[in-house]
Amino acid sequence: VLRASWGQGFKAPSLYQLFSEYGTRTLRPEQSHGWDAGITQRFLAGRVEVSATYFDRDSTNLIAFVSSPCGATQFFGCYANVQRAEASGVELSGIVRPIEGLQLDANYTHVDSENRSPGATFGKRLARRPEDTANLGLSYVWPVKLTTGVAVRYAGDSFDNASNTIRLKSYTLVDLRASYLLGHGLEVYGRVENLFDKSYETIAKYGSLGRAGYLGLRATF
Repeated sequence: VLRASWGQGFKAPSLYQLFSEYGTRTLRPEQSHGWDAGITQRFLAGRVEVSATYFDRDSTNLIAFVSSPCGATQFFGCYANVQRAEASGVELSGIVRPIEGLQLDANYTHVDSENRSPGATFGKRLARRPEDTANLGLSYVWPVKLTTGVAVRYAGDSFDNASNTIRLKSYTLVDLRASYLLGHGLEVYGRVENLFDKSYETIAKYGSLGRAGYLGLRATF
């Protein structure tokens, strides 16, 4: 299967980005246009499926958070427009169903994102955008209506600021999931996120959740 698309985007600044203590009332709307092209191939009667996609996007007035002081009153940062930014990369994914009920899926994305605005940040990586991310999942549907799975998430290192001086380290998280079909549209489910209680940052000096467990009941009609 061959596929391709082209599109445009528009995003107005939110009320928080305009009027909060970090807000900038002169923010301009964010606009973008991009395209992608890819291929999907299935093998062995659909038990194996692989995909590859290339994408490219240009943005003007990209709305971003600046973590350095923005004036006499905004000591901890503010929202600002990135005059021009570019991002391009490749996405790879695959699904394998070796036996009945067992599924292995994986995906990987590599993206080169650059600030193309004239000035000191020209050619720098966009803030908080890892170049490499990946996911790996394994699930099995047992004969007793029980489904169990494990998911692994990886994010490469990135930078917290436009000048690329504050680095955010890479991290890997592991989640466990299970669900049991009770019948009549009812399903009980549970999951454990960040199984190994990994400490990581997606924003410098902002905490992230440690190990957490969830249990719930889902109804469908």
